[in-house]
Amino acid sequence: LGSGVFRGGVGNGWIKASASDVFLRPDEKIVLDYLCRGMTNKEIAGLVRFSQNRVEQHLTSMYRKVKVTNRTALVRWAISAGYSS
Repeated sequence: LGSGVFRGGVGNGWIKASASDVFLRPDEKIVLDYLCRGMTNKEIAGLVRFSQNRVEQHLTSMYRKVKVTNRTALVRWAISAGYSS
């Protein structure tokens, strides 16, 4: 494990994967940015002109990459890994 693997604990949990450990596609980064702003799948889909299903596919892909199971954990990871402030 390299330095920075355990980055900024959020709440009472620590997020293990750093941003350099995870490759997000450009569309995933866009979805993640809006997710971190508190938007729903429907709102994100409307803004980026994806179907809601496409947004959900991107979220599922990111859950798998980051090893989380829900959107709250994904946002926590994004903040701790520096993808969002």
